[in-house]
Formats: sequence, structure tokens, C-alpha cells
Amino acid sequence: MNTGFNFKKYLIRVAKYFIWLIVILLIVIGIFTITSKSEGFRYENLFRPGTGGQMLLFLVVISFVYPLVGYGKRKVYLNKSYAEDKDKIRQIFLNSKYVVTSEEGNIITFRHSSSFARVMRMFEDTITIDGSDNPIVMEGLRKDLIRFSRSIEYTLRDPQE
Repeated sequence: MNTGFNFKKYLIRVAKYFIWLIVILLIVIGIFTITSKSEGFRYENLFRPGTGGQMLLFLVVISFVYPLVGYGKRKVYLNKSYAEDKDKIRQIFLNSKYVVTSEEGNIITFRHSSSFARVMRMFEDTITIDGSDNPIVMEGLRKDLIRFSRSIEYTLRDPQE
């Protein structure tokens, strides 16, 4: 697993989020257009004059910030070795509708099996687990990392506690 900051992947995510935010803005404007009963409806009435640059700047800033906040790495401590718990960890992902895309040594990569979920996440649904050490290191979308790390910790907890 790459330990450094991947600037190319970051810029791709920035571009994806910028396009995604533009699409959402266009959908909202389209809804206003369709639901408007007024004959004299104009797009200029939705926004104050001169705010186009401010909106564009806002979208660019959000696009640059969200990939830094929304993606990351998380360590999960195991009671046993990764080799002993590998099948249980794999089963957690399979039960959550994830499939294995690659497995090389102690590094395993999962992605969502649903095409709709993948599109909604802009094909940024990959979760990589590096089990070469304890704690294992998971990398991917932060909300999924939190969900899966809690699930792994709960499933692999020591029954004597």
C-alpha cells in the first residue's frame, strides 16, 4: 500500500467532485424551472447579480477540501494475526455487498458490487486493507472505513471480555 500522498488521485477526486457539484446545481436549477408557474421566469432571478464568481469559487473550494476530509486511512487493531482473521474480515465485506478486486500477499482490495452505489460514489468506493502488520491499515472513503473498522472490531472482539 502506498504510504505517501497520491497527488494524481487527489486531483482526479477534485475534478470528480467539481463535476458532481455542478450536476447537482443544474438539477436544482432544473427543478426550479420545471416547478415555476411564472411566465416570466428567468435564471437571473435565482441569484443576485455578480454572485456567479462567488458560487464558482465556493464550488472549487468544496471540491478541493472534500477529498482531503472524505478519504483517509484507519488503523484497526486485531487480537490475533491478520492471517488468522483474514477469512472473517473478508466475510464482513462480502456481507456488506463488497467484492474482492485484487489480493496480493497481505494487501486485499474491495469494491462495492452494486453499480448504482459505485456511480453514486463516483467509482471511489475502493477499500484497501494492508494486513502486513498489526494494526491493519484500511484506506478508502472515510465513512466506510469507520463503519468497517467498527464492524471488524466488533466481530473479532475477545469473547472473554
